[in-house]
Formats: sequence, C-alpha cells, structure tokens
Amino acid sequence: MALPGWLSDLARGLGGSSDRARPPDAHTRSAALAALGGEGCAVCRIASEAGQRWFFAYENDTRVDLGLRERLERSFGFCAPHTRHLLDLGASASWLARWVFADVARAAVGALAAPEPPTPGPCPACEAVERAEWDAVRNLASGLFDQDVRDLLLAGDGFCRTHGLAVLRRTGRDQARLVAMMLDERLTKDPVTARDVLVGVQPDAPRRRRLRERAVRSVLSAEEAGRTARPLGDADLVLDWPCCPMCAAGHLAEWRCLHWLVGLSADEAAELRGEATLCAEHLADLAGVRITSGDVGAVRLTEDGLLAPVAQVIEHVAQLWSKDLRAFVGRLDGASASAARAAAAHVGQWIRCHLCERRAAAVQRTERLLGLVAADPAYAERLRDAHGVCLRHGLGTRLPAAWQQLLRARTGLLCYELEEAERKAGWDARWEIRGAEMAVWRRAPYLLDGQVLGPAVPHADGDGPA
Repeated sequence: MALPGWLSDLARGLGGSSDRARPPDAHTRSAALAALGGEGCAVCRIASEAGQRWFFAYENDTRVDLGLRERLERSFGFCAPHTRHLLDLGASASWLARWVFADVARAAVGALAAPEPPTPGPCPACEAVERAEWDAVRNLASGLFDQDVRDLLLAGDGFCRTHGLAVLRRTGRDQARLVAMMLDERLTKDPVTARDVLVGVQPDAPRRRRLRERAVRSVLSAEEAGRTARPLGDADLVLDWPCCPMCAAGHLAEWRCLHWLVGLSADEAAELRGEATLCAEHLADLAGVRITSGDVGAVRLTEDGLLAPVAQVIEHVAQLWSKDLRAFVGRLDGASASAARAAAAHVGQWIRCHLCERRAAAVQRTERLLGLVAADPAYAERLRDAHGVCLRHGLGTRLPAAWQQLLRARTGLLCYELEEAERKAGWDARWEIRGAEMAVWRRAPYLLDGQVLGPAVPHADGDGPA
C-alpha cells in the first residue's frame, strides 16, 4: 500500500545533517531489503516464519535433543500459544504431546516436592521467535539509513504498531520520524487498515477463536447457572469445574466482555469505547468474534465489513496511538539524538489494556476465594474431589496447604498415566490392554497449563469436562 507523496518525499529527503548518517553494511542492507516488500508487517512475517521453522525442526529432528528436552523441563513445557501450536500439528500431535507432557509432568513432580518451587524458564519456541524478531528489528533500524530500504518500506505495508515502535526506538531521529508518520498515516486511513496495524500478524489468533467458538456458549451458560443457582455460587465454580479455577476466571472475564462488547449498539459502543482500550491480542480476539446465533439479520456492519461496535473500538484505540505518535513527531523538532531516543521510549507507555486489567482482577479475586474455601470446613470434602489449580498457577502462587496437596497428588497421578502411555506405546507392551491413559495427552493441558484449552464445564452427570 503506497503512502501519500509527501511522506515519500520526506523519505527521500532524509540526510545526515541533523542525525549522523550511519549507512548500513552490505549484509544489513541486504537483510533489510529481503525483509521488506511482502504483505503485512515485515517483522511479523519473519517472526511467524521462524515459529513455523522451529516446530518443523522440532517435529522432525530436535525433539530428541537432550539439551532441548532439559530446557523444556526447566520451562515446564511450551507457553500456552505454542502448546496450542503443538496440538495443531495434525497426525503427529498425539505422540509429540505425549512425549512433551511426560517430561513436563516428571519435572513438575520434582518441582512441587521442593521446599521452594522453581521459577519456570522461558519457552524455547518463544526464544527462537524473539531472536528472529530482534534480528529483523535491528537490521531494519539500521537499514532505514539507506534510501532503497526506505523506498521499499513505503512501497509496502510497513510495520504493525508493535514492531514499528520497536524499530523507531532503535533507529536514527529522522528515520524514527518517518516510521512514526507512516504508522500515523495508516492508523487514520480506515478501520480495517487501523486494525491490521494495531493487531499485526498473530498466528495464535485463529486457534484462540476456534477454542472460543467451540466452547463459549456452554461455558458462559454454565457460569451463569453456577453463579445464580444458590448463595456463593462462585465457590461451586472453583470446586466443581474440571479445570484450573484461576485460568477459568481469566478466560471467563475475557470471553464475557468480548461478547458483551460486540452486542452493544453503535451509540453504546461510542460511549463505552473509552473504557475499552485493548492490547493487540484482545483487539484481535474482538475483531475475530462472529455472530452466528440470534437475530443475525439485525447485525449491523460498517462499509468495511466490520461489526459496528468493533469498528468503534478500533477507531478509539487508533486515535490514542495516532495522538501519541504525532506528539512524538512534534518533540523531535530540534531534539538531540539522545532526547529523541528518550522520547521514543515513552511513546504509548500510558496506553493500557482494560481487558488485561479485568482479567488480572478476576484471577486475583479467585485466588482470594481459594483461600476462603480452604479455610471453611464445610467445603473440605468437596475440595478433596476438586480439579485444583494448574501447574503454572501452582508454581507462581502461594496456595493454601489443601490446594498445594491437591496439586501434588493430581500431578503425580498425571505423571503416572503419561508414563504408562509411553510404556504401552512401545513394542514390548503390545500384548497389554491400552486404556484411557493413551488419550491422557488430551487432558494433560488442563492440569499443566489451564490457559491452553480454556475452561471446561462438568458433564450433566457432574463427572469430567464437557
């Protein structure tokens, strides 16, 4: 998408008089030119491709590397988005997941028995993606001192907001001005372009949407029934649902708020959008909500094909970032290089995601409720039958003793099942009966990281996830 002529003229007019010219070396220039020119944000595309390459290598080669297995044990598996990526690999997902989850469960048993549980290390797949992002940002920040790189940047789709900010914070003053003005131009063009700039490329967004669409109706209905059936229905949710109550609280806050936002009228959305400032992840989730029930004929779309309330929120968030980017450009006039870098570091720092705050508050309230339930003898018998918190929250939260003991017991049993599944998958055990343990990898994420599969509600008979 080409930008207006005045911005292209600005790019061609950049020189070294006010900002010391640092022409990129041949390798950096070549890497910057290779990164640009495609559709969408160049850094998003590089990061997405790096993630795909990492999992291809993991599936076909590096899964047996002892060093990588040790790193996965220290990180207690992949992060939630990359665990969903693992489970989305198709035919190889079952044995790869069983392999990873068995290692993680063994490491978890030892960690939970330690006097002080260790802090999980970084996700190895995230590290690979972040290295690719950092290399791309560094090459592009240096490459912008070259005229051909600037021309190619402006001839394409530029950067998303996240990576555009990363580049302008690492490049020269005049180059930062160009990136900021380019972002502002796209943010104010139309809601669809603004959405693409604000959201970027998120490989996990379609997986989150499938997860939400598959479960949201039953989950939200079960939540409403549980909270209204009798006094202190919140306790029933943490005791009866077959999933981590802290993860479920966060998901419920997100899902209910997203579906409430898309159901607002245009006037209501215009009034509330000031309280609906969203991060890139939640804006992608909001834009991905599809209305498939109720009076679909009454749904109003904008000329760009967006739901009217979604367009209102996008325009609001775009205006916030546009305002801050223009203020940054204004501060660059006459600023020294050090002052320009300081100004770049503060762009957008005051813009926070309201839904992230609501999710964190919901998790905090549930953590408090866990303590209250554990202290009440009336709940003791039901607590023994509860699912309990997941490993991620168990390692990062000071839980009451009853919940800690429950997590240790559940993790030990999960470890046993996963080890049995590994053993029975071997040739020497081909004569044995293979039971439910062969599908335990499908249930394991609920206990290892409740963020992966979202909330689960009990069956009608009260046993197991629906």
